[in-house]
Amino acid sequence: MARTALYLLLLAAIAPYLYDRYVSVSNMLANRPSKFTPIYNIKSHEFKFQDRLKNCEDVLLDEGSGLAILSCDPGRDRWNTVMGVFARAKGHRSGQLYLWDYSTPNLPSTEALRPIVLENFPHGDDFHPLGIEYDASTSTLYVISHMLPHSVIEIFSLAPTTATATYLKTFQHDLIHAPNSIHTVGAGKLYVTIDHYFQARTWPLLSKIETFAGPPLAGVIFVDINEPASARYVARVPFANGIAGINETSVVVASSSKSGLYFYTRDPVTQDLRYERLVRTPAAVDNISVDRQGRVLAAGHPYALELVATAEGREGCVEGSLEEGEQRACGCAAPSWAAEWSEEAGLRVLYMGREFCTSSSVVRDVGRGVGVVGGLYGRGVMVFRE
Repeated sequence: MARTALYLLLLAAIAPYLYDRYVSVSNMLANRPSKFTPIYNIKSHEFKFQDRLKNCEDVLLDEGSGLAILSCDPGRDRWNTVMGVFARAKGHRSGQLYLWDYSTPNLPSTEALRPIVLENFPHGDDFHPLGIEYDASTSTLYVISHMLPHSVIEIFSLAPTTATATYLKTFQHDLIHAPNSIHTVGAGKLYVTIDHYFQARTWPLLSKIETFAGPPLAGVIFVDINEPASARYVARVPFANGIAGINETSVVVASSSKSGLYFYTRDPVTQDLRYERLVRTPAAVDNISVDRQGRVLAAGHPYALELVATAEGREGCVEGSLEEGEQRACGCAAPSWAAEWSEEAGLRVLYMGREFCTSSSVVRDVGRGVGVVGGLYGRGVMVFRE
């Protein structure tokens, strides 16, 4: 009798976790290739700069100037510390930031899209940009870079008119060992998501287990870069990915393992985050943003196994090769998903399809009626109108 009671107690303890994993897996399987159903709740979409841009993981808008900043890394094909791909010996390319004037129609491509020149930057040959954040009030650009020895936050002063970013400093901290996305609250105060407790570069098996089992080991770090000792965990989230501020006291964090959006109340004095609720999503959420109407925009991966297959196959990609296998490795068929959430309407899928590969970020300029989707392994960007 006592043993039966013990088993029941253990079952009761793990039942919520098992149910949570069931929900995540069932959502993913509902989007497997044989069941995949495209969704188009947008009026139109087009693809831009497919001949110039590749692997643009993050996109952000400065609506005041009508400019977008793109974080792109062709080198991700052979160096992806999140997905566990480490094949730099087969060939290595550094990443690049771009400035795109999305608000001026009919500009020639070379004028509309300009690579950002990184002045006085000492790490140009080992630059692998992921999440980016821009403080327009101080022209400060924060860029997460997954360098060979360790991941860091590179900090620049951006001059949009000349498409130049002057290097200011590199910030590295032991707690911020696997940074993914950044939200600034000004004056060097940052919330940084940590996607894994076990890094793939040092614990490959444990990192994969953490990805798919979804324990809340990593999460969100608050740090004032002017006071490194201030760094501390303020939230625990399984596979914490994108982060954005809804207003001064509300923050939302994306979970790729939990497939959902975590909402928090932020204390502007202590910088602590208090958990409010979780909104589940039918896709593993990557990056998120908030538009001027306060709607949360989320991009992600409806069938994660295809994303994994794309990441693992990319190390064999050789651009321009005539060899069939090397050409095939450069392809990308993993689907994309973009949605919006609001308190009034809940979650609404904007797009789910295969024309654009591995959506990882989505932003929207409400005033101009245009949205942009970036892709972890995609070519160019997808521009949509509603």
